[in-house]
Amino acid sequence: MSGWIFASPIAPPNRRPGSVRHQAALRIEQVLFDLTVELWRTQPFAVHDLAHLPTSLREQLTAYSAAIDGRLPAETAHIFLSCWSRLYGLLCMEILHQLDFAYTDLEPVFEECLRDLAVALGIDDTAA
Repeated sequence: MSGWIFASPIAPPNRRPGSVRHQAALRIEQVLFDLTVELWRTQPFAVHDLAHLPTSLREQLTAYSAAIDGRLPAETAHIFLSCWSRLYGLLCMEILHQLDFAYTDLEPVFEECLRDLAVALGIDDTAA
């Protein structure tokens, strides 16, 4: 069942199917997205100038920002998507047992990942 949700392809925004597994994946993403938007609105974090990125990536980030109605500027969307791909990738690898060869307990790996994401999002994790 977990592979059904985590390993299913996601259609581009202009072709969003209504399948149950697609909707489940979107709900998972939406949690981090909403938190990032709220954080950006209330406590903007440092972002990098996109000029150093390849043109294609800049164009894609600009298009994504427009697709989400500008709720995150392209520079901020880049951070969100980087955080999301790292977290989701780690979740997928755990659920599909792709790290069993090295880890018997992924909790410290997740904690390290979350600390790194907190830094990227300008959150002081020592305050918690």
